[in-house]
Amino acid sequence: VGPLGGSLQYLSPEPGGAQYSLAVLQGFVDNQGDAWSHSVEHLQRVLEGYTPLEPAGETPDVYAAYLALITTLGRRTGELHRALAHPGGGPAFDPEPITAGDLAAWCTAVSHDAALTLDRLARDHPALPEAARGPAAEWQDRREALLQRISSLTPHETTACKMRYHGDYHLGQVLVARNDVIIIDFEGEPARPLDQRGAKHSPLRDVAGMLRSFDYAAYTALEKTCVLRPDERAQLAPKAAEWRRGTAQTFLAGYRETAAGTPAYPHDEAQAAALIRLFMLEKALYEVRYELDNRPAWLGIPLAGLQRLLAE
Repeated sequence: VGPLGGSLQYLSPEPGGAQYSLAVLQGFVDNQGDAWSHSVEHLQRVLEGYTPLEPAGETPDVYAAYLALITTLGRRTGELHRALAHPGGGPAFDPEPITAGDLAAWCTAVSHDAALTLDRLARDHPALPEAARGPAAEWQDRREALLQRISSLTPHETTACKMRYHGDYHLGQVLVARNDVIIIDFEGEPARPLDQRGAKHSPLRDVAGMLRSFDYAAYTALEKTCVLRPDERAQLAPKAAEWRRGTAQTFLAGYRETAAGTPAYPHDEAQAAALIRLFMLEKALYEVRYELDNRPAWLGIPLAGLQRLLAE
């Protein structure tokens, strides 16, 4: 992570009162840009050089350096969570076991998000771009299936701990620096209240956020490529989806290699996989509401992500 120079703190004058960081000074990190731009530009090069005659199953050399970086990103993410899992940081930072009550509360929260999101889709449907109306309308018939999926992905118990974590983790929060990565911006999701940003949760939420970011990168690169090659979308879209799957698998492999065996990661691999999918659903539901508020033309990205998560 970026080196810390210092911080400006607010201390409540009341005994035992609140303490907040108002500003943080960090050292400059010499870098080659963020991982979002790096990923989108990489996939654009892959798509622009793709021909339908490319042998199936082969991994072009253009992938090798990028996947090596994504493996490193997975490992660095695991190292971050391993570090945050160490006790000794005081009550605000010490990890705590995830209880059955925590899991039930998370399931309830994601279910509430689902209901809120589908209600928003129904309310805003008349104002949506024409291309988004059909996919949005279909979700009203999937409400029960979505709620059942959320329930089925929530384990009744787990051996992992809840702790502080990044909280707003995606490719734009990572700098590429000399074939390595530097993680930045630890203030959490700006739209959430401060108490929620500082609350302990499963660090697998960070993993889910990064996996969803790969989905957005794949869509963005495909759209940019199809501006110049609109007639080739049918051939290029499967290639972008293949890139998304391969990148996600590479990231997860690097992450598991480093995080497995720590309090950050459940001992049961099936529980870990289920929680990651649960938090990916949570993230995709958030993305739907974000796009409704800011970029309705992009609504198809999180809706397609929800559909995949429901079907898998």
